[in-house]
Amino acid sequence: MTKEDGTYLLMVDYRHSDGICTHHIPIQYGNGEAHLLMCDYNNDCWASDGSPIMNFGEMTEKQLFDVVRKAHIYYSSLNDGDNFRLKHLKLDCGQNFNSIYRPIFTYNLTEDFQATSQSETSFIECYKDLPINNFQEYSNQLRQLEIILSDLSEVFKIIAPHHNQFSVYGHAIRNIIILACTELDARMQSILANNGVEPNGNYFEMLDYYKLNDALKLNEYELSFYRYGDLGTFSPFSTWENNEQLYWYQAYNHIKHNREKHFAEAKLFYAINAIMAYAIILIAQYGYRNDLWREAVGKIIHIEREPKWDLEDFYLKSPEDQRPVPYPFKQ
Repeated sequence: MTKEDGTYLLMVDYRHSDGICTHHIPIQYGNGEAHLLMCDYNNDCWASDGSPIMNFGEMTEKQLFDVVRKAHIYYSSLNDGDNFRLKHLKLDCGQNFNSIYRPIFTYNLTEDFQATSQSETSFIECYKDLPINNFQEYSNQLRQLEIILSDLSEVFKIIAPHHNQFSVYGHAIRNIIILACTELDARMQSILANNGVEPNGNYFEMLDYYKLNDALKLNEYELSFYRYGDLGTFSPFSTWENNEQLYWYQAYNHIKHNREKHFAEAKLFYAINAIMAYAIILIAQYGYRNDLWREAVGKIIHIEREPKWDLEDFYLKSPEDQRPVPYPFKQ
């Protein structure tokens, strides 16, 4: 069976003193030749080692395993009894989706990573994010989040930050909801537009935004405040699992278009969820393992839970610039 051009992982499970471990070997295939991708340990990027693996397209996984093990001293310690499998990655080395976060594949994931004894948390601790290219844009978005968090802090000078106060409503809280959701709208529209998605109608609405849930796994994020522990945790997109309405976003539309009728919906609970939703959309674009996030909001907002990405989703950083490609959204 022939293989498509692209980047693959040869995943080898082998016995280690700590249990069963997995060694991930990136291989790039195209124009009839395959090359192992070797890591630049100083820059966490991958480049061809220059030695082609001939007839890769027709090889069985066992044949490929034997060629890699025999031709490269680094992998010579692998054994015939090791379990091996080949995974086709969604993107080639050096590609990334427009305005959509994925962790980058690093050598930390190739070195004796335990497949069975490591916890999901330990796997996520190996995540590393692409460098921020559009520094000014990202800085401006974080500044806006800082302003909204500052407005919430002012509210908490009057209202105690406790879950018993979630139903309290007022003008300042309404303003927070409107500002946070306006920024959220702008971010969602930008991500869709950057990937060539047109609105179903004359303008983007929630039906369009829902397309982002699967690509960004928004419903899998859960955040909390470091300082306001009594408020609990928040997963504002959790009800999107079945394309259900977001209650806090419905409240935003109500209080924006008819304040007098729906003023009681300007609740603290909805305001916090709107803020956390805006924070999540920024994380889902850029990640949070960067100095800008740490400096701006990293001491205020805590990421309780984030998606565990499949290895086929990871970005492989190239020694050259990354090449953004559109995400294959369904129109």
